[in-house]
Amino acid sequence: MFERLLNQKAMISTILFAVLFGGIIAYNNIGKLEDAEIPIKAATVITVYPGATAHEVELEVTDVLEKAIQKLENIDDITSVSRPGLSIITINIQSTVKTPQLPQLWDHLRRKVNDAKGSLPSGAMEPIVNDDFADVYGILYAVTADGYSHEDLVKYTEYIERELLGVDGVRRSQIFGEHTQTIDIVFSPEKLAGLSVNPMYIAAAIQNETAIINPGSVDVGRESVRVGVGQKIAGIEEIENLLIQVPGGGNFRLGDIAAVKRSYLQPENEALYYNDRSGLTLGLSNESGINVVKLGERLDEKLAELQKDLPAGIEINQVYYQPDRVDDAVKDFMMNLAMSVGIVIVVLMFAMGLRSGLLISSGLVFTIMGTLIVMLAIGLPLHRVSLAAIILAMGMLVDNAIVVADGILVDLKSGMDRSKAFIHTAKKTALPLLGATAVAILAFLPLRMSPNAAGEFLSSLFTVLIISLSLSWVFAMIQTPFNAKYFYRKERPKGEHAEAYDNKFYKVFGGFLKWGIRHKLIFTAVSFAILIFAFWSFRFVKVDFMSKIDYDQFFIEYYLPQGADIKAVEKDVQQIQKEILKIDGVSSVTASVGRPPARYLLMRHMPTGGSNYADFIIQTKTTERVPEIIPEIQNYLNNNYPDAFFRVLEYGAAFSDADIEAQFTGPDPAVLKDLANQAKKIFLDEPTATDVTDNWKNQTKKIVPEYSVERAQPLGLTRSDMGNSILVATNGMPIGAVYEGDKMLPIILRTETNLGDNLEQLMNVPVWGQYSKESVPLSQIADTLKATWDYELVNRQDNQRSVKAQCDAVKGHTAAEVQAKFQEKVEAIELPDGYKMNWEGATARSSEANTALFMFLPLAVGLMAIIIIGLFNNLKQPVIIFLIVPFAFVGIVLGLVTTGTFLTFAGIIGALGLIGMMIKNAVVLLDEINQNLRAGKDRLTATIDSALSRLRPVMMASLTTILGMAPLITDSMFNSTAIVIMFGLAVGSVITLVVVPVLYTVLYRIDGRSLKKAE
Repeated sequence: MFERLLNQKAMISTILFAVLFGGIIAYNNIGKLEDAEIPIKAATVITVYPGATAHEVELEVTDVLEKAIQKLENIDDITSVSRPGLSIITINIQSTVKTPQLPQLWDHLRRKVNDAKGSLPSGAMEPIVNDDFADVYGILYAVTADGYSHEDLVKYTEYIERELLGVDGVRRSQIFGEHTQTIDIVFSPEKLAGLSVNPMYIAAAIQNETAIINPGSVDVGRESVRVGVGQKIAGIEEIENLLIQVPGGGNFRLGDIAAVKRSYLQPENEALYYNDRSGLTLGLSNESGINVVKLGERLDEKLAELQKDLPAGIEINQVYYQPDRVDDAVKDFMMNLAMSVGIVIVVLMFAMGLRSGLLISSGLVFTIMGTLIVMLAIGLPLHRVSLAAIILAMGMLVDNAIVVADGILVDLKSGMDRSKAFIHTAKKTALPLLGATAVAILAFLPLRMSPNAAGEFLSSLFTVLIISLSLSWVFAMIQTPFNAKYFYRKERPKGEHAEAYDNKFYKVFGGFLKWGIRHKLIFTAVSFAILIFAFWSFRFVKVDFMSKIDYDQFFIEYYLPQGADIKAVEKDVQQIQKEILKIDGVSSVTASVGRPPARYLLMRHMPTGGSNYADFIIQTKTTERVPEIIPEIQNYLNNNYPDAFFRVLEYGAAFSDADIEAQFTGPDPAVLKDLANQAKKIFLDEPTATDVTDNWKNQTKKIVPEYSVERAQPLGLTRSDMGNSILVATNGMPIGAVYEGDKMLPIILRTETNLGDNLEQLMNVPVWGQYSKESVPLSQIADTLKATWDYELVNRQDNQRSVKAQCDAVKGHTAAEVQAKFQEKVEAIELPDGYKMNWEGATARSSEANTALFMFLPLAVGLMAIIIIGLFNNLKQPVIIFLIVPFAFVGIVLGLVTTGTFLTFAGIIGALGLIGMMIKNAVVLLDEINQNLRAGKDRLTATIDSALSRLRPVMMASLTTILGMAPLITDSMFNSTAIVIMFGLAVGSVITLVVVPVLYTVLYRIDGRSLKKAE
């Protein structure tokens, strides 16, 4: 069959040219993204409950909704935070749920929430179910407008937004930093009192003129005609001209008794500054699977057009621009590909001759091109993980071609007929190499099947490997022998020796192997002693979940104490931004108040924010300056803002709020807080722990006028009247809304009094009843003014109150290492009955990811065993293969300890791949022994000759793989993978070539004493 297939010159040449040019076309058209597109299987339910305390929100809203949501299927956990006036519930779905099932699941969630609405208190607003809060807006602009009002800035930003949404490939948009415009009706209590005008008359008049009215319909013949009541009031002038009726006769024009003006909602919810200038951010998300580099080109063209139409002073600045980062990553990939091909050529040129190097390298290029074609066909884009997978595979892709090319050379030198020599090795090794390739692929199967977010994020690595390794076998069987006819002339290839193993290197190796076989029991004992020592040395390996990403950008999470005024946060932001911009190497600072401006990157932590929160995105001129600038900023913040809590963070996997979290659950907030404080004290005593806090934060002050029913009722006043009157005198009371186009402007009723200047004036606030003609001071219906302390954040998990004591690991230390230092002390904290403690944070997520990864390892091993047993049709040789698997730890531990590299989740994946490579080499070696036995050699000679014949292919394959990993050493995410494979394979090659033959002689009881001592 091989002969007939390889004689189809026209067909094979056409296919090879098609693969080559198809690969180039695929590269230009394939999707290019920064990170793999994985859905965050979570939704939030947000409910506003104005005026309620955090505990009232918890008990009256959060608890009701949680109990209804718990009936939903496939829930992993439910977490919630109750704030004053706001409930936020997060529903995390089990990772085993497939992405196509999510829309139906969200529909069920909405129905559960809708069913629970009737049990909510009357003051609670409609719950909002948000299932796309995790959208990534990877293109983030900051728009500033020097010399323009905020209203103008919003108008121009919305214009830019509309235009950019029309660009092909843009999916959604989001604007941050916009202040809510209002129409304020500001009055003097004294003036209204003198006119006997109750402010509630104003509220009633506005509500009557802005409300939606349904006057019904009338039947006219066969038609039903709807009846209308005319336009609602729609502007300041109409509001000013509104007549306020006074009971008993008379009316007043509203504009004559109160000031009506445009303003902004107070206190503001959010604000943004770019390089110390007020602005807005505009975030854009892209369509799934597209080439974001080309999207960036289209956006740049559109912005160039828009800039011509925008007035001077309107600037559009890039805060985070995914197209540029993807473009840089793809260029690095092409450089790495060229380096890998060059490495293969150089290594094989010296080992096997120039023509062998070119032949095998051409197979690598065809395999990569074929991989790109298949990736385009199945819709798998190039991104951080798939690019790393291709680089990871490059070294392995030449293994099969090396075996075939080396066999062709040996056959040619042995005098075999050329027509047979080109197909003999391919025919002989096709099945063993196919089985070995399948084993190498199966090593990564646990990653593909891992039911975990980390596994899903990295799952495309398996897809790329199964495509590329499968194609490498196909091209090794067809392209390598087909092209070998043109690379190898009739005479002996230049650079090859007439005698295959007649050189010093082979003699030294043969002598060492024979010594090991002669002393096989001692050699085996020493080998296993080294393995045991490697296991013992694993304690010196630093384990981390995922490494940080090397970017020329980092961010700061900044918190003032809970209860701080957002204006105080904004003031700090402006000062901090000025100081950071003075630092050499900083090119821009984007600061947002209230929350982060958008989820612009999957690999960063996204806090929920709050009125005490600010977020800084710092862009540096070079990546190298980041580790130098971070300590400088930390020192400045420590020295100048001692009351603030802040975290200066680099980008990386963000599966939790902190590296280490000790979570306590139970009923009593005071007990929970005490337990958390005990844990925090332990954290603070550990020098390798930093950023110690908890997720309930501090208690806040609350001023409570003690309402007296006995004094209020005779005056016709109620608790609601008192609350409304205080609201009018503080933040202002919403009494209606007008619309300007699609924008809603709330109408706010407020007094001229500023209570922030003197809290004692609160008792003098005039209180009006719904129909009273005159007001009374608050002091007449309230006994005292009492100050209380309460928590603004009440956290729950799975319908139980919970508090997390949190800390991070100091740079240079891992979360697992730090947690191990105080884990026993924290777990020794005495828990009252009804309270529990468990570990959360990055360490818990790491444990979950590893558990999920290894969940399907037995399946992978079982499939490997079936393939290997099927290849050899006996049990002894599979036992030998699986006995060498633990020896992978020798090289892994050696590499990680000597280089000081952390073993990350990606490193564990590399270890699985390493095991597959070692098994693959062992399979081919043992198959060679079997072929020598079938050729009539005795077991001892067959074992030694097989090891010698496999020496060059194994060493060449290992060397190309090791050097092919070199580009990943500088990759912050996959450097652990590179170190594991490079050191593991270096040691693993020796294990394959020496330990496997020695174990073979042990299990088959081969007497090696007849061997002469190697000279």
